[in-house]
Order: sequence, then structure tokens, then C-alpha cells
Amino acid sequence: MTDPWLLAAICLIILSVFAVMRVMARPERDDRFVGLNAAITIAAAASLALSISWGNLAVLDMFIMLVGLCYAGTLAIARSKKGDKA
Repeated sequence: MTDPWLLAAICLIILSVFAVMRVMARPERDDRFVGLNAAITIAAAASLALSISWGNLAVLDMFIMLVGLCYAGTLAIARSKKGDKA
């Protein structure tokens, strides 16, 4: 019988690859940032699903690291764009 968490993780990995392809296709910096942020968030969800599927806490640590990286990147970009006019 197929594990539903493993199937969800595979689907999320495929979605993350498509988000990375969007990053490479866009010329504007803000569009690339949104695509990269989405890719990291989807990859974090995939690692969470893999952690549940495999019952391995090391993958859960990777999930926590990816979420922290995504949050730190969002703050860094927001801080760098603080002086830009809309």
C-alpha cells in the first residue's frame, strides 16, 4: 500500500521544481524573490511530509532550517528595499 505522506512529498517536490523554473524565467528581482520564497516554502512542506512518512527526526530538523532560512531571506529583502520608492 502506498504511503500518502510519501505521495504528498513527491508532489510537493515537483511543485518546488516548477517554482525554481519560474525563478529562472523571470527577469525582475522582485519576481525572482517571490518565486524563490515559494520554492523554499514548498520544499519545507515536502521535508515535513517526508519526516512524517519516514519517521525520521533529522528530516524534521531540515524543515526547521528551511523555514528559518525563508523567514530570514524575507526580512533581508524587506530591509534592503526599505529605502526604495514604490
